[in-house]
Amino acid sequence: MKKRRLMMYTLLFATSSLLVPYELLAGGDIHSPCERTAKQMFAACHADVKDDYKTTLANCTNLATSSERGACREEAKLVRMEEADYCSDQLDARTDACEILAEHRYDTDPLLDPTIAFVDPDDVNQSSANPYVSVVAGHTYVLRAGEEGEETVVVHVTGESRDIQGVLCRVVVDAVVETEEDEATGEIEYLPVEITDDWFAQDTEGNVYYCGEVARNFEDDVLVDLDGSFESGREFAKAGLLIMAMPEVGLAHRQEFALGEAEDIVQYVDLAGIPGIENENFPCADAGGCLMTFEFAPLEPESTEFKYYIPGIGFVLAEAMEDGELTGETEQLVCVGDSLDILEDPACEIDDPEELLEELCEYAPDAFCD
Repeated sequence: MKKRRLMMYTLLFATSSLLVPYELLAGGDIHSPCERTAKQMFAACHADVKDDYKTTLANCTNLATSSERGACREEAKLVRMEEADYCSDQLDARTDACEILAEHRYDTDPLLDPTIAFVDPDDVNQSSANPYVSVVAGHTYVLRAGEEGEETVVVHVTGESRDIQGVLCRVVVDAVVETEEDEATGEIEYLPVEITDDWFAQDTEGNVYYCGEVARNFEDDVLVDLDGSFESGREFAKAGLLIMAMPEVGLAHRQEFALGEAEDIVQYVDLAGIPGIENENFPCADAGGCLMTFEFAPLEPESTEFKYYIPGIGFVLAEAMEDGELTGETEQLVCVGDSLDILEDPACEIDDPEELLEELCEYAPDAFCD
């Protein structure tokens, strides 16, 4: 697994132009802080596995019959083995990331970097906005997601900002809902899957930074957890560079840094499209070229994705991969506009825009209530 993944990364990103710390140029420190971090997280993962295993055994003890208790213990053993293997996969992925990033240690939060000049999101307009991710209030787009397009994603840039580490970060709400039809009435229902408040900041060069997020995850219309949430400056979390205004092919960087919670990394693959790619979803040809990125997170080493952005429009397509193979699951742009009014446009292919807004208003009132 590790060898195959490294080979793929090397082929894609052999031209990396990252600044390499002098310690690595001087012969390579096999015990760099980045690698030590990977090993420490490996130990932490195993400690969590042991804790979960012991807790499950305690619960098994309180089952009614001996057969139930025995089956419970056997299941706990299998889960412990699978989770221990996953810890090893995460270690490999984090170690690979150190090599790809040429990273010594991630010690500077960009929000606290005195060399970066941030701007008030309210001062950003269409002409000064990042060409791939907009922080202009009102910007709204709709995606169709899933293997069969069963999910609708509404991303809306609100007019609100949040002060994080002294930097004004725009609040962008990302709402994922499942569409269901009531068999009795034929009415369309929208059930939440994930409602996320993302916080983005832009600098004077047009680069956009990821200040943090609150991710509310739902199952059967019930909030189940906030996994993936982080905020720069809290519990050692640091912001990351979400996307550059002028990406460089081969460059890789962290988008977020909250160990065990948020560790996304992006690599810039191409700026004009790759000739000869046989992919019916590839959007770059008709647009005359677009930015292609490869994104992965050591927390989920088996899951990666390619993303595509068209300058001036933004995100248009994501293709999910598992173990290096495309899964068929995608997120694809349906429509884009400068306000929530775009949801009424037939191009968005929303069966009942009014019902969708009512549902979104319930879960994110500051963003979607009139």
